[in-house]
Amino acid sequence: MSIHIIIKLMIKFILPIVVFIAAVYGISYFWTNSSSKGKKMIALGLIIALIVGISLTTYLVFD
Repeated sequence: MSIHIIIKLMIKFILPIVVFIAAVYGISYFWTNSSSKGKKMIALGLIIALIVGISLTTYLVFD
């Protein structure tokens, strides 16, 4: 296999998995170490990110 194919494979499959695991770990870390107001802000930010992510995915699929 060429090095370019391996790099593309890593970017497409391994990098998103690593980013997802890091995001889950980061969210759980900040969730346990935050106050009630901080938890509300984290929840609001996650809801907004979810809405934006679903909207962007829907736009890119149907475009």
